Amino acid sequence: METKVQQLDLNELQRRLSVWEKQYGLTSAECEQKFFNGELGDSQEIIRWIHDYHSYKILLRSVKPQNAVGA
Repeated sequence: METKVQQLDLNELQRRLSVWEKQYGLTSAECEQKFFNGELGDSQEIIRWIHDYHSYKILLRSVKPQNAVGA
């Protein structure tokens, strides 16, 4: 059950990241790099994007091992 909930959360984060990426013309990884290099400022919108991206990466790590081949 937890995996299904995590997958739903993962899908929602992917959808939100896709919106940010289309809006800014950057991948989330590019946004993260530019943010930490001080190139994007610190608007609430950028902070939300970075938060979503970090949440996505954390959730992806927790879901991925359970979906691995042979698991």
